[in-house]
Amino acid sequence: MEVIRLQNIKKHFGENEVLKDITLSVKKSEVVVIMGPSGSGKSTLLRCITFLEEPDGGEVQLGDLTVNTTLPKNKKRANLIKCLRQNTGFVFQQFNLFPHKTAIENVMEGPIVIKKMEREKAKKNAISLLKKVGLEDRMDHYPNQLSGGQQQRVAIARALSMEPIVMLYDEPTSALDPELVREVLQVMKDLAKEGMTMVVVTHEMSFAKEVADKVVFMDQGVVVEKGSSEEIFKYPKKDRTKLFLRTFNDEKVGT
Repeated sequence: MEVIRLQNIKKHFGENEVLKDITLSVKKSEVVVIMGPSGSGKSTLLRCITFLEEPDGGEVQLGDLTVNTTLPKNKKRANLIKCLRQNTGFVFQQFNLFPHKTAIENVMEGPIVIKKMEREKAKKNAISLLKKVGLEDRMDHYPNQLSGGQQQRVAIARALSMEPIVMLYDEPTSALDPELVREVLQVMKDLAKEGMTMVVVTHEMSFAKEVADKVVFMDQGVVVEKGSSEEIFKYPKKDRTKLFLRTFNDEKVGT
């Protein structure tokens, strides 16, 4: 069963055509990793799924929700986009936590404000989620009292608190020191094992090789190649994919 279907997604920034007719589907419990060089359109595509970036053309389907760019910009369309966002958990490069709220308060905020959940229920759920990401001993700490990896794990718990049908990650480890990357990736791996549907933009090739059900390679606003982890990493068909993987591996060797 498809959870996400993107049909002919287009996006321009001025004269720059960032996304060129992207069509992509994600099945329930599937982990899809999107990779490619900087400027290839990966993050823009992710943001178009939730209309954080307004596509210039195409259609986004999430479960039973469909938002087409031809729909008039009225209240009905705004409500569709609101529902779209409420059913997705988005984890950004920067953690975007409320600095004046503790870890548990950050996780409670969405369910209370958006879903109108009772405070005690929201607190109980937040405690459970912070335990899930290994932060039961940091619940009452403020963001500036947490490491980058801990802050990102709070951000993941916050996204999960809305009970999304899909989790979207936009380079969730890129702002972290190398030693903190592993703890965030482990949380993501655990969620994948539990069957969470995930779309991940990342340069963490080891994560993609180990966890991804599907790997999508993008360059210059198009999907160059997609396939299973083994197909892309061991038997890539396109020269552009081969060059990217070779260049990336050479860079890793040199670090």
